[in-house]
Amino acid sequence: MNCDLCREALSARVDGEQEPVSPDAVDRHLAGCALCRSWQAKAERLRRSTTLHSAPAVPDLTATILRRAELPARRPWVLRVVLGAVAVAQSTLGGAQLLGLANGMHGGHDTGFMFGHLTRESAAWNLAVGIGLGWAALRPRVAAGQLPVLTGFVLVLAGASVTDLLGEAVTVRRVLSHGLVVVGLVLLYLVYRQHRRHGRPSPVSGEALPGGEHLAAADGAEWEHVDPESGGHRRFPRPASRHRVA
Repeated sequence: MNCDLCREALSARVDGEQEPVSPDAVDRHLAGCALCRSWQAKAERLRRSTTLHSAPAVPDLTATILRRAELPARRPWVLRVVLGAVAVAQSTLGGAQLLGLANGMHGGHDTGFMFGHLTRESAAWNLAVGIGLGWAALRPRVAAGQLPVLTGFVLVLAGASVTDLLGEAVTVRRVLSHGLVVVGLVLLYLVYRQHRRHGRPSPVSGEALPGGEHLAAADGAEWEHVDPESGGHRRFPRPASRHRVA
């Protein structure tokens, strides 16, 4: 083997490419050729100098990052406990009205045979609102679904209450009893914001691969996600096949 062919093979070896001749033949030539060994050493030094560089000096930002990082809420359960207390009070009020124990809170006069049914209908709604608030206190993720309905109810109720007060069709005591619903709406929104701010983990996460790719679960496996609120496990359908996803 001549030196030109050996150096061509060494160039491919340094670059991590396939050598055009047998590596054993190249090694045998190197063992007896000092010039080619010197050429190989220079080629390797040149390769390292073009691929490796000293890392630039950067400031230590650890303290700044930690100082500016958002601290987790110390008592994320406080709002939920207060919402639960309002839910109990609202449910108690609705239950008392439904059983006829709080009839004195209804203002106005009996204006027709449907008054009794309308009273029970209102009581059932108040009880349902209390139950909904209680469920949102236990499972904050359902708060988002209750917000539009309860917000619309409070807005319509506020307008109707003002009209009835001006027309002396309802007592102030009865209007003040709606305060629980208003407080419940405010707490429901705060619980929703708190739950959204903390965020939820993705229900499906894959095995990390180089290049930012993820590997889906193998055939026969199921994705499993642990609910941080209840500690329960939620299973998801397994993928149809093993594949890479971006």
